[in-house]
Amino acid sequence: MIVTIGTHGDVRPYVALAHGLQSAGDAVVLCTHATHRQFVEKHGVAFAPLAGDIRALLASDDGRRLLTQRNPLAAVRRLHLLAAPLLRQVMIDVIEAARDADLILASTLAYPNAVTASHVHRIPLMLAGLQPFTPTSAFPCALLPPLRPSFPGSRAYHRLTHHAAFRLLQLTSARLVNRHRRELTGLPALRYTDVFGDLIAQRTPVIYGFSEHLLPRPADYGPSVHLTGFWFLEEVNDWEPPPGLEAFLADGPPPVYVGFGSMSDRQPEETAHIVVEALHRSGRRGILASGWRGLHMERRHPDFFLLDHAPHAWLFPHVALAVHHAGAGTTAAALRAGIPQVLVPFGADQPLWAEMAYRQKVTPRPLSRNRLTPDRLAAAIVQALYEPSFRRRSEQVGAAIRAEKGVERAVAVVRSFMKSQPT
Repeated sequence: MIVTIGTHGDVRPYVALAHGLQSAGDAVVLCTHATHRQFVEKHGVAFAPLAGDIRALLASDDGRRLLTQRNPLAAVRRLHLLAAPLLRQVMIDVIEAARDADLILASTLAYPNAVTASHVHRIPLMLAGLQPFTPTSAFPCALLPPLRPSFPGSRAYHRLTHHAAFRLLQLTSARLVNRHRRELTGLPALRYTDVFGDLIAQRTPVIYGFSEHLLPRPADYGPSVHLTGFWFLEEVNDWEPPPGLEAFLADGPPPVYVGFGSMSDRQPEETAHIVVEALHRSGRRGILASGWRGLHMERRHPDFFLLDHAPHAWLFPHVALAVHHAGAGTTAAALRAGIPQVLVPFGADQPLWAEMAYRQKVTPRPLSRNRLTPDRLAAAIVQALYEPSFRRRSEQVGAAIRAEKGVERAVAVVRSFMKSQPT
């Protein structure tokens, strides 16, 4: 049983992982929110429901404040407030979905509830994360951008942030989680070490669905921690480009893609104005992703195409540059396509990915969302497009990532772990 909490980008890689496990002969059920059911089942994976509508939560005022929160302490508290009304039903759903499982694979956010499910059914649990969750001195917890290696005390600070984040998660959620745990299962209260002990001591294998070509493997990660490479999902071949898209692509030089994923911007019209003006100043055509609370323009323009949705694997090879929020999935897709990027992180783990992409020299220095202007964005677009080093480096990293076999490597770790378990 795979359990994941979040938006489409938090589900898609696990469908790819499920495909890999199914190809190896395993039966898989994916436990996630009902809003993803059609997507999961369309790709031939069994579905189990999980309480909550993350899109609705993030579209609320509290959700938008969470997404733009740069203080990790405040972010964790706000996340707990948003999730608190759902915790009991989430625990029930995860326990039920794992009833017939031999192994639970849990995403980072789902991991604490998966601990209880593993105790109830007495089955092993592995973290299968899209963000790094194992403490290290190489970079901080995923809610913070790394300090420069030359910064005094950076290594000690980075390691401290992981332990501080674990403690904060425990302090903010333990009381409520343990109350539900006792009422629903009769099990004793979870201690700090019950949830985080294996991760800190690196006792149990962990698989991370990201590439060492983006985030280099830390020297203090032991052999139980596996950076497998990205878990890319190959699309079901029934997607058709919307009317006019192929003609727009053919009607001039490759455009610039601009989209901010599931980030719920408070002022999408203002953001659209900044983007359109920046593209005008840089002399480039643009594709504006206008999906869920994405970019919106009141008037259409021949140099811009408003796109509700397109698979990144199909679209990105047709564009010259991707401007986006540095979400893990979009960053991975742009890297795979070998195109330069301009990154505007909003919050959560995005500053970490933006900094790592900057260190890999596939993007100019990331831009602050709060200080975004047409001039700043135009300058970054021009720099990424016309400094040859960005294109050259992006193509190098893209070739390396396309050669990885992330799903296959993850499946090999999972099956090796299962074989090591007593029957």
